[in-house]
Amino acid sequence: MKTMTSEITLSMPRDAADKLRGEFDHFVRVSTGLDRQFVPPSFEDFLRARVMHQEGPLTERAVTRLLTGGEYAWARKVFDKQLPHAIANLMRDAQRFGFGLAVRSDWEAPERLTHAREWAVEILEQAGADPALADNLAQQITAAAVDVRTIEEQMQTPAWRLADSLRRRVYDLLYLVQTERSTAAALSRLGELRAMLGLALDYGSMDAEEADRVMQQVEHTRPQLFEEEPDDVFTRFAAWLRRVFKPVPASAPTAGPKKRR
Repeated sequence: MKTMTSEITLSMPRDAADKLRGEFDHFVRVSTGLDRQFVPPSFEDFLRARVMHQEGPLTERAVTRLLTGGEYAWARKVFDKQLPHAIANLMRDAQRFGFGLAVRSDWEAPERLTHAREWAVEILEQAGADPALADNLAQQITAAAVDVRTIEEQMQTPAWRLADSLRRRVYDLLYLVQTERSTAAALSRLGELRAMLGLALDYGSMDAEEADRVMQQVEHTRPQLFEEEPDDVFTRFAAWLRRVFKPVPASAPTAGPKKRR
């Protein structure tokens, strides 16, 4: 079926014609400024759309051209189910350049996935992408995230250096407790070791299981340090007697007064 067309000749004042031409030139400048490869419509098509009040087709054509064949063609690829993979690649390659995505140490796998999905929904909403991609993006985030302690170790952060020094000090004290000849000195080192173990647990230098192994090793090597003396009335009385009847060391003889001649 052929469409019947007719030709209409417009006659308008010079000012109106210049205004239309100026609007067309402005449309072309904006379009080609956004995308140098954009092919603008002819002036006749532009004029026909203005006469028929149909600017929509021109706008749709321009947007389609921008998203499919111009400098902004990457936008369609990213948002067309490519956003999760793009973010995954970004986070995966970050470690090569000194960056990293850290996650809390106390989160188990299900909790990590839950929080990752909440973050994924927020990312997609702000990007104007399909919310149905949230599960895929959450899995990519969870797979790329690294324990914050591992990140600290890789980046040699001040917190990691402190925790590492605490751990090394624990094992230095363990050696000193085991090798001290004096029981009193060993007990003093043992008290220092217990205090250092508390700090190591607080700063994450070691877990409770490793701290228990350290104390078990000390108890196995120096069991006498863990023996408590009986604290009853007879023991206290015997200690008092030892203090009372402890022999007084003889004092050095002193020179007497000189005799006068």
